[in-house]
Amino acid sequence: MKKFLAVILGLIVVLLIAAGAFVQFVAPNALTNYLKDRVIFFTKAQEVELSLDSLPDAKLAFGYVDNLRCTASDATIGELNLKKVNLEGTTLNINIKEIIFPTEGISREEHTDRCLTSAGSLELSGVITAESLSKFLAEKVDRLEDPQVTMTPQGISVSSSVKIINRSTNVQIGGQIVARDGDLFFHLENINIENAILRRVNLDRFLNDLNLTQSVKMPFGLKFRTVEMREGEAFVKATRD
Repeated sequence: MKKFLAVILGLIVVLLIAAGAFVQFVAPNALTNYLKDRVIFFTKAQEVELSLDSLPDAKLAFGYVDNLRCTASDATIGELNLKKVNLEGTTLNINIKEIIFPTEGISREEHTDRCLTSAGSLELSGVITAESLSKFLAEKVDRLEDPQVTMTPQGISVSSSVKIINRSTNVQIGGQIVARDGDLFFHLENINIENAILRRVNLDRFLNDLNLTQSVKMPFGLKFRTVEMREGEAFVKATRD
């Protein structure tokens, strides 16, 4: 009988140690690694710093996060480079079971959305530089050659050359970066051509807004909401519904 009780007590001690290890190490590490992996996958950043905290710490083992802070340098969202991306959240409820034992037969994006059950707040912010917008326009706009972008609080001006009817001419484009329907757009407001002959050409097709984030599905239900134009850059912010 004494041996039996000793065995039972020994098992209880082992279980308590295992439970303690799970609460203190396994679940928090799995949660931290998962969120960091998601940020790296989404932003393609090489350097990501992420921290989680809760009071008491044991709440992390059950997916309750009081505060999330994450910084990704030199990030790329879709095909648009951002100088810096910050992800901050409060009162997050994360499905630990889905992280450790992911549902089979669903896409990675759906799995990501399932992992976040609720959030008091979740905000992603980043900085688009004039250089990154210039690179995007050069790659995505046909016949636009070597665009030079200037950003100010009043808006964006682009100086470039474009071929129209097999002739090259200088153009000046004015616009803004705006948030609409959860995406970021370069909203074109005006276009001026220096060549008097080409001025008579219909340029309506050049005035279509350019979707800067069309190729990316934002994680965790985030959608771009606001844009603040600054000197040399645009500060953009996405929040969760």
